[in-house]
Amino acid sequence: MSFFEYLRWIESEAKAHAVGMPKTDQVELTWQAVLFRSGGQRMLVPLIQVRAILPPPRQVRVPGAKPWVIGLSNMRGELTGVYDLSRFFFDHPSEPGRHSVVFLAKAHRVHAAFLVDRSYGIRQIPYSAERPVSQARLLGVQREAWIDNDWLPIVNFEALTETDAFTNAVA
Repeated sequence: MSFFEYLRWIESEAKAHAVGMPKTDQVELTWQAVLFRSGGQRMLVPLIQVRAILPPPRQVRVPGAKPWVIGLSNMRGELTGVYDLSRFFFDHPSEPGRHSVVFLAKAHRVHAAFLVDRSYGIRQIPYSAERPVSQARLLGVQREAWIDNDWLPIVNFEALTETDAFTNAVA
């Protein structure tokens, strides 16, 4: 058997034993979100609303501010408010640790960074796996998504930064 005959034999064997790709006509539309934990609760934030995910920066305290206002920091050349999302939502501070990060929000009117306990990375969320929340329990949350057998709130940073509770950060 020549070398080329051997190659043809390998090709015919591969074709005979190959399993085809699954075929489907349905295309599921998805969007991207960052899965994170804050205050013991797993949540999502649309990736389009996050400018950066960074380690917690050094910040300067703001006298007279609400307890969930951590302080001000220079982030990417802009004076940015740093807020504890766990304390804002659940009234207990974030668990500082080596996995803690801040989400630098893409909000139009406010330079805001939100401290969270941990980020689990980007997830593809099918549009069919989300629904409006039945009862608004958290400010800035209007929708939730079915992920890992659980309904997780989708935090909208833009809506959150426009609430009265957020804009009245000084006691």
